[in-house]
Amino acid sequence: MKTYIRFTLAILLLLIVGFFVTNFFVSKKVKTLLTEEKSLSFSGFDVNAFTGNLSLKDVKFDDVSKTIKIKEIDINVDILHYFLNKEIIIESIDAEELDLKLISSSDSKTKEGRKLKIVRIEKIKLKDANLIYDNKNKTVFELFKLNLKAENVTWPLDKNYKWLENETIAIDAKKLRYTMDTLHDLTSEAFQFSKHSLTFTDFSIKPKFTKSDYVNHIKKEKDLLNMKSKILKITGIGLQKKDSLLHVTSNKIQIDSTGFNIYRDKTIADDTSYKALYSKSLRELDFQLSIDSLMISELDLTYQELLNNDRKASEIKFNAIEARVLNIHNSLNAKRPDIKVEAKAKFSKGSEIIFNYNFVPDHEQFYVSTDLKQIEDKSINGFFAPAMRMEMDGTINEIRTSIAGSNTEMNGDFSIANEKLKLNILKKDGSKNNFASLISNAILRNKDVYNQYKLEKVKRDRTKSFWNYVWTFHLQGLKKSLL
Repeated sequence: MKTYIRFTLAILLLLIVGFFVTNFFVSKKVKTLLTEEKSLSFSGFDVNAFTGNLSLKDVKFDDVSKTIKIKEIDINVDILHYFLNKEIIIESIDAEELDLKLISSSDSKTKEGRKLKIVRIEKIKLKDANLIYDNKNKTVFELFKLNLKAENVTWPLDKNYKWLENETIAIDAKKLRYTMDTLHDLTSEAFQFSKHSLTFTDFSIKPKFTKSDYVNHIKKEKDLLNMKSKILKITGIGLQKKDSLLHVTSNKIQIDSTGFNIYRDKTIADDTSYKALYSKSLRELDFQLSIDSLMISELDLTYQELLNNDRKASEIKFNAIEARVLNIHNSLNAKRPDIKVEAKAKFSKGSEIIFNYNFVPDHEQFYVSTDLKQIEDKSINGFFAPAMRMEMDGTINEIRTSIAGSNTEMNGDFSIANEKLKLNILKKDGSKNNFASLISNAILRNKDVYNQYKLEKVKRDRTKSFWNYVWTFHLQGLKKSLL
């Protein structure tokens, strides 16, 4: 019996010694591998060879393209698989307070070191991570307080975006900022991604400069945008590369409760570049696009133009916009080619605007219809007065149009109904020019009218936008009916 006990104790002793010896050599081997990564440094280090656990503290990885700092990280690795196959399967990663900075620069020199071949991450969890992307010494993207969970992630991430199909990926973050261009930043106070859905809360496009200062940062006239939405949600997101072409798809995009201000200072040089119609812009995208629907609700849109520094900027507002855009795509062989835009809005509480727009991406022909009801003088004089030096006095009961257009001209019907409409011509200081107003109203058809007109060959100024094109048709109709 004593011999049996001694034998058992000897075996246990050998196992214990074997554990410590194995753990020592494995720990030494792992530490050597990590040390050979010239870009990697750390303070705390602990390895358990039998569980495959690796714990590091105060980790820093720094090379030409990225800087990574981690307060604490636990990694479980399939040790046996590594020694047999010289590739790493990570069973789990649990990291806290990770700071990842990606750098696009050609100034730094790459630090050469031994590359560890990672093929799969079975489970990953990041807590309170921060992501920053720098390009040419400027920060263009920031994401803070990021929490991420995912399982069965193949590594490296494939360039065909197959990893996005992983249903276990869940991301949330507290704040996002992206530099859109020289004038604007895109921000969101909260960001979530889960099961092919992306949600931005308090989503904004913010100007970097004031209305008076932004012209010092551009050479030609350009819009200054200021937008804030309560929610922007994109569902059914898909990214895939086919024949080197990126395909971007979505079931639905929803934008809710938005204030949007567009400001243009026209006191600087005109932008005389060619403005493509939406069909051409879609055709020229360098990726394939397919979005089933874009839904917009509770949008208040304000457009302002400064024509002269001595005058107030002209302004027009479209309130309570509800819109949907169906079948957004750029395929030239689509079974359902028509892209349809349907929108409703108001100038004022009692007014109504109905707008419809149909087009296809493979040519420039389009169809527009509008129906504007109960247009009060106060709702449009903010635009007419500074821009055209005149004000409307009264109400237009209804304006209706039906338009067929191309890239060069529009043809269609224009009808108007109004009662005793008057025009007030303004002086430079904004006061009424009584004599000019008298003459204008003498020739104005200001009796009760309901007129219909055929407008033909209304020419497009291709240095102006599509919306300027539609406005030109309405302006031609107003001139023909009132003067």
